[in-house]
Amino acid sequence: MFIARQPIFNRMLEVYGYELLFRSEHESKAYDGTSDVQSTATIISGLFESGIEEYVEDKRAFVNFDATFLNMDLAELIEPSCLIVEVLETVIVDRNLIEQLENLKSKGYKIALDDFAESYKDYPLIPLADIIKFDMLSTPLDRIRRDVKQALNQGKIILAEKVETEAEFKTAMEMGFHLFQGYFFSKPDIIGKSGDKTTTKIQYFRLMTELKQIEPRCSRTGLQCHS
Repeated sequence: MFIARQPIFNRMLEVYGYELLFRSEHESKAYDGTSDVQSTATIISGLFESGIEEYVEDKRAFVNFDATFLNMDLAELIEPSCLIVEVLETVIVDRNLIEQLENLKSKGYKIALDDFAESYKDYPLIPLADIIKFDMLSTPLDRIRRDVKQALNQGKIILAEKVETEAEFKTAMEMGFHLFQGYFFSKPDIIGKSGDKTTTKIQYFRLMTELKQIEPRCSRTGLQCHS
């Protein structure tokens, strides 16, 4: 099982962070349908075993979390300065999820909303979001423009994802986006490997064992991530 990363750039085209992605084969270039649970387990396990600096250097890691992993408190294995908790668009928003995100924010973690396509003014996770990712391919530009204006007025960091052409990049810049991600800049590259014999259940066991320790290993590295 392999881990790929795709860079996320700021307006100066400097690397702000990397989204970490699961790949089942070394030559895989796209998501292969693996469950969100297994994908996140593989990525967290890889960060855990090798050290986050092996994957993102001194930048931030954007990692997808579904409700299962948020409820397990596994994000807390990684230092808040190094991790962006990216909430998948498929999560069901309930009181428990909101409380989990509030807890993470109280500990210094930043929350990103992935593939945002909801009603901006009504979506209950907007107040908790630090970063909102807008899909430049699937969301109509007129709708994005309205939401972007609201997000900017509220001081949100807005990220244009799936930017595939120079024209899309220029449009996103003109709209006021802060961050950019997509094939126009770089496709995901394989940069790490999680142990071949590490099954999902074993990953859970390792992660939960470490979580029960007084100081999780990732905290003991002293690594400080910055933009």
